[in-house]
Amino acid sequence: MNGARAEAAFWAAFLHNRNVDAGSARDGAVAVAGGYALFVGGTSTDLAIGAGSTRPLRADDCEVVEGFYADRGSPARFELDEAVLARDESLFRERGYQDEGVVLDVFEGPVAVHDADSRIAVRRSDDRLGWVELVARGFDGATDDRLRRSLQMNAAAAQVLVVAAVDGVDAGAAALGIAGDTAILYSGAVLPAFRRHGVHAALVAKRLTLAAARGATAAVVKTAAGTPSGALERNGFARTGARRRLRREPR
Repeated sequence: MNGARAEAAFWAAFLHNRNVDAGSARDGAVAVAGGYALFVGGTSTDLAIGAGSTRPLRADDCEVVEGFYADRGSPARFELDEAVLARDESLFRERGYQDEGVVLDVFEGPVAVHDADSRIAVRRSDDRLGWVELVARGFDGATDDRLRRSLQMNAAAAQVLVVAAVDGVDAGAAALGIAGDTAILYSGAVLPAFRRHGVHAALVAKRLTLAAARGATAAVVKTAAGTPSGALERNGFARTGARRRLRREPR
């Protein structure tokens, strides 16, 4: 499955199946041209992913996305593969979209069982609150409310949460989701004191092993452009493209 479509389908499935209460009544997902427009209030999940991955985008696709976000008092936002943006750039220009300046590198690789690093113990965790706290510290944003809400949602959506420890001290954590045959690796974070010691690579390897046990055959992960990729490359990943984010304010 195309990586962007897999990511969008993973989040849409979570939103369609989660319990709804007064605080989440406006959350949701709407299908658009191979992807989904996604919205979870107060989090970073407020943009369309995978749109245009199956066919060129049209004005009516944009109208669906724009109406979806306008109903939620939010700007219309797309995260697009650069190939899709290059193909459909004139449409977005005509509709007044602006580039947010965010560039994300996309890495894809095979799912396989990996040997454990004897120096680093990586375990599954059901402690969502503890996982959120650890990842927030790894992202250097432990007091950021939007980050914390995003991580809480990420933890709730994951099929598996993992925590890495060095000499018995928790050093990093990450999440795994699966859509079809594709594993989505996300929310990987390592505490500053343990960076560049193989913790990130161990978190990747563990998630690939767990994904293999669940029948996945391919994996995708996105990172901020320019982020060191050695941990991914050591686990068989290669950069396959980039994504950019566009924004249109409500009118």
